[in-house]
Amino acid sequence: MSISFREGDAATNKGGVDITISLTAEQAEAIGGELGPFADAFAGALWALAALRTDTVPADQDDEAGARPDRPATAETWATAIHDVEQRLMPRLKGIRDSAMRAHAASGGSYGQLARALGVTARSTAQYRRDTLQEQMPSEWEIWAITGKAPQD
Repeated sequence: MSISFREGDAATNKGGVDITISLTAEQAEAIGGELGPFADAFAGALWALAALRTDTVPADQDDEAGARPDRPATAETWATAIHDVEQRLMPRLKGIRDSAMRAHAASGGSYGQLARALGVTARSTAQYRRDTLQEQMPSEWEIWAITGKAPQD
């Protein structure tokens, strides 16, 4: 897997940035039909981050001069941002993280390794988090992360 950026005049939207994530054929096949929804959820999070930092969003249509003037962010902007992050991105990320924690344990990973990966100083914190996770059945998003079977809405 690799990531690349095209910026400025080289970007599709001149002056902007194109982000390209390249996957091997095997990685793309393993992810399958979730590539689009996951990339769209991630793009929604980037859109929300830009809106938070500028308090504006791009207009939906060009003006008479062919430009897309920004418009002020509204309550609907923030509701969309919250929805995209909370309902589309976070469940997927949590499912990936929790599945990786289970896989780490199954492969003999230590609590010390897990503490470093989680960014916690106390090994006991990592132990508590992993043990608590393992006492529960895998969530529907953990199952999605492993099998690609999306939860039913």
